Amino acid sequence: MKTVKLGERVIEDRRKMEEILRSSKVGRLCFCLDGKPFIIPLNFAYDNGTIYVHGSDQGLKTEALRQHPSVCFEVDEFLGTVPASMPCEFDAAYQSVVAYGAVQVLETVDEKMVALRLIVTKYAGEEVAGTLSRSMVGEYRSERDRATTVVKIQVERMTGKCSIKGTEQV
Repeated sequence: MKTVKLGERVIEDRRKMEEILRSSKVGRLCFCLDGKPFIIPLNFAYDNGTIYVHGSDQGLKTEALRQHPSVCFEVDEFLGTVPASMPCEFDAAYQSVVAYGAVQVLETVDEKMVALRLIVTKYAGEEVAGTLSRSMVGEYRSERDRATTVVKIQVERMTGKCSIKGTEQV
């Protein structure tokens, strides 16, 4: 694997990369579909080396992940534009993480409960997450009569980059 071209922008501290993963609101799941790259934005939760996502139990994404579980997952945060005296020297202040791993579909209601509580807590708060029940998770069907698939990505490795110089001007 090649190294990041701008070495001074590399984040080497795993704790910092995990902090970015935890605080990001949208992640992008990247996988292969019919031999071509595919990416979709998702809500997610990160906890202890694992990324959790959910979606319909039917569709191209679900089928592709079952056939080709090797994925990467990207998050980023645009912090602002860093002005310069010349337009060609403007820069962006940002931070990003790409995590690599394999998808595993969670099969038991207990596994799904743990993951969904993390996701719901992140986006709706602990009070709402506390209303999740085994029957709700096990029996839920969407308006389109689809069940929810919950998957985890055990992070095998991750890379991070940031450019925060000049952010006091942002």
